[in-house]
This record gives sequence, structure tokens and C-alpha cells, in this order.
Amino acid sequence: MGEVTALNPVLRVAQALQEPKVVTEKRDAAWKLYESLEVPRLEKTDLRRVTWDVGEFEATGAEVPEDVASYVQGIEHSCALVVDGVVREIRLSDEAQAKGVVLVSIHDACTTHAEVWNRHFGAIVPADDSKWAALNMALFAGGVFVHVPRGAELEHPIEVVYVWTGRPFSACSRSLVVTEPLARLRYAETTFAKGGERFVNSHVLEVFASQASSIQVATADEWRKGGMHFVTRRAKTENDAEVDWVVADTSDGQAVELVESELAGQGSRSFTRVMGLGHGRAHVEITASMRHVGRHTESEISMHGALRDRANVIFRSRTQIEKGAVGAGSEQHDRMIMVDGTARADAIPMLLIDENDVERCGHAASVGKIDPLQVYYLMSRGIPQSTAVQMIIWGYLRDTVEALPSDAMRQIVVSRVERELAR
Repeated sequence: MGEVTALNPVLRVAQALQEPKVVTEKRDAAWKLYESLEVPRLEKTDLRRVTWDVGEFEATGAEVPEDVASYVQGIEHSCALVVDGVVREIRLSDEAQAKGVVLVSIHDACTTHAEVWNRHFGAIVPADDSKWAALNMALFAGGVFVHVPRGAELEHPIEVVYVWTGRPFSACSRSLVVTEPLARLRYAETTFAKGGERFVNSHVLEVFASQASSIQVATADEWRKGGMHFVTRRAKTENDAEVDWVVADTSDGQAVELVESELAGQGSRSFTRVMGLGHGRAHVEITASMRHVGRHTESEISMHGALRDRANVIFRSRTQIEKGAVGAGSEQHDRMIMVDGTARADAIPMLLIDENDVERCGHAASVGKIDPLQVYYLMSRGIPQSTAVQMIIWGYLRDTVEALPSDAMRQIVVSRVERELAR
């Protein structure tokens, strides 16, 4: 491995974090890959105008915004706070400590839990996965490592709060979650992305569910205008394991997001539920993906969205059944409603089947305006038109919000949605 040059931003991040040489070498290889890869061409999202300026990392981090500080203060379960790629706080509950659960920064884990870290870090989302995955591997700063030992079951979730204050540095956060056999975990990520100078950011979450373990991953994202966010969240399952996703997105900025489960083990399962409220001039592309590799695996994707103003949102559901994934079963359901005629929505279901012996595989997608008869029915009961429209929209979104793992997450998503629907 060649020496890292002084002009390479990898060196600035590595020196600021004082990390082992082996991690810096991983970064350097990923940076060279990032520079060699062309900007990907997406079907519905033009990335040619993206400014790939990564800026300069500052290990001191920015001041915690008041609304974020208030939110974190109200969290009673295990949590971590990451601001512009800097881990500012980690709190592990007594329950989690008693059961041997580990919650440390992703940087500390490479030395304190080297065996598990080396086995899984970068194995689920490798640097060559995409240009923005290479960027993340090269410049990741901030994020957590979660390890749940065999048979441990947590009653309360572990939540990571990410904040991007709008400074020009990419602040690429990366987290790794690993459960041992028979473990049970609810893991959550809540994001606050403030507007500001134009910057590019890549966020990665890797999840590994060992045999017969169960993980629910919940996210509450709000990507604000000013930055370009690339988000990759991917899970891999062993035999009889289950990973369920609950995604609540209320963005008005630009984001390309992937939520994916690789069902590698026999009898493993995954269910993805996505709720999106696009507003302002949001341009958000969300892909919910299931890759069936093991035998007799099951998956389901349910995506519901509402759009207003000049938002442009693409929902893509993708099911891939590899050769040898005998007995796989999968369903997709995508529904999007446009509150305003100026909004644009695309629902794109995809089935990629390379195995003849499939249990079931189907999809359904619809895009349209709110049914005026539904509005009329509610108004005939004395409900004002604006309230009637809000009630119908909540009918699409409510189930996903209710599936979030904590009152704090539910309350913040509800407040974000109501703020936009009340305008």
C-alpha cells in the first residue's frame, strides 16, 4: 500500500481520529477507488450537477442545535449522538449493560472489538459497491458499533441521532450492527440534516443478523435542501434470522437512498415498510430491495408516500431471486398520492427472478391524486376540507409511523408531517 499524500483528505481524517494504520490503509484504497469511479447514471435522478467537494474534516465538531439537544435529552433508552461526523455522546442503559450489549464508536470498535469488527466491517457494504460507498469508506467519521451477544433480548431500542449542520465537509457517518444467534434488537437512526452550503454526504449502515436472531431497524430521516445525501442501509441474514425495516422520510432536499436485505440464510425473512412525505423542491429516490439467496426465504415491501408543492419522489421496489433460492416468496405494494398538481411521483416495481421453483412473487403499484369522493364524504360529516385531506393522507402514513420503536421517534415524525400538512 502506497503512502497517503498530504493533499489526500483521507490523511486529515485519519490524523484527526488517531486511528490504527490498518484503517488508514483501507481508507486510502477506497479513496483511490472513489477517484477512479465515474458518477453513476440513475434512471430518474440526474447526478451530473452534484458537486463532489468533500471539504475539510474538523474533529471538534459543531455546536449541537437546540432542537436536537432537546430531543436527545428526552431519550430514556440507550442512545448516541453524532454531529458532523463526531461522536458527541454515548449512553448505554442499565438493561443493555447487564445483558452484555456493546455500544461504542465505530472507531473504538476496531481495537476494542477487533475480531467482530474485522469480520463484518465493509463486508456488507464494500467500497466497490458504488462511488458513494467508496467515498464513505474513505472518509467515514462518526457512527457506532453495536454488538448483541447470544440470546440477549432488549426491551428498549438503541437509537443513534445523526446531525448534519450544513458545513461543507462530507461528514460520512458509518455504523455496524451485529447480533449473535437468538438475539433480539430494535435499532433506530434519527437524522437532522440542516440546510446550508452545498456538500455531498454518504451515510452507510451495515446490519448482520446471525442465526435465528431478529433485528428491527427504524429510521426517521429529514434531508434538508443544501446538501446531496447518499444513503446505503443493508442487512445480511443467516439461517432463520429476520430483519425488518421501518423507514419514515420527510425530506425537502436531495437524497438517493437504498434499503436492502440480503436473505442469505435458509428460512430467513425480511419486511420493509416505507413512509415518505415529499415537500418543497425535494428530489428523493428511495429503493427498497430484497435479494433472495437462501432457500425458502420470505420478504415483503410496502411503500406509501404523499407529495406536495414541487416535490419529485421516486419509489423503487426491487425483488431479486437468485438461482438456487428455491421456495422463495415475495410481495410488493407501492402507493403514492399527490396532494398538489405540481408534485411528481414515480412508483417503479421490479421483479428479477432467476429461479423456476418460486413459492410466490407479486407486485402492485399506483400513483394518483386524492379521491375527491373521499374528501366529499368527510366534508358531508361536517369536517373542513383541509382537515379531510390531512385525514386521508394520515390513512396512508399512519401504520408506518406507529411501527417506529419509541414515543420520541413517533412524536418527531408526526410533528414533521403535521408541520407540512398544516401549510
